[in-house]
Amino acid sequence: MKEINSYINLIDSSNILKVPLTIKINNDDEIEQKIEISIIYNKIKYVGVGTDYLWADAFANLQTNLPKGIVIACCMTCKHGNMCPFGNEPGELFCTKNININDKNDLMNLFDNEDFYNHNSVSSEFYCDKYTHQNMECYTYNDYLLELHK
Repeated sequence: MKEINSYINLIDSSNILKVPLTIKINNDDEIEQKIEISIIYNKIKYVGVGTDYLWADAFANLQTNLPKGIVIACCMTCKHGNMCPFGNEPGELFCTKNININDKNDLMNLFDNEDFYNHNSVSSEFYCDKYTHQNMECYTYNDYLLELHK
């Protein structure tokens, strides 16, 4: 089992809160791994679980388990946090905050440039001041929103 300890931001009605984050990756099963993402918010532990090696389903599950009005704010949930159409490492996304993305082809063209790949890789739990929550009106090549609405 691999364990990653970090921090993640939550947004409530008026604040951005930084809370402890633990990601546990259990890949003892040769067929399916288990991802567990947990945070502590208001002294209560909240957990999200999934099996996707890119963690989108675990983040979505965590979001559904949080109290109403509390939103996970990180690259995984941001409209600028895109997955690579050619494949990702676990916990890796690519920031497109200064680029207009309309479809998968726009991303594929970006990844033809090695410089983009090297300078726009971000961690799923990262947060910046350009954070904008994903929504159905904006194209984001990322499974989080799909998993959230299952």
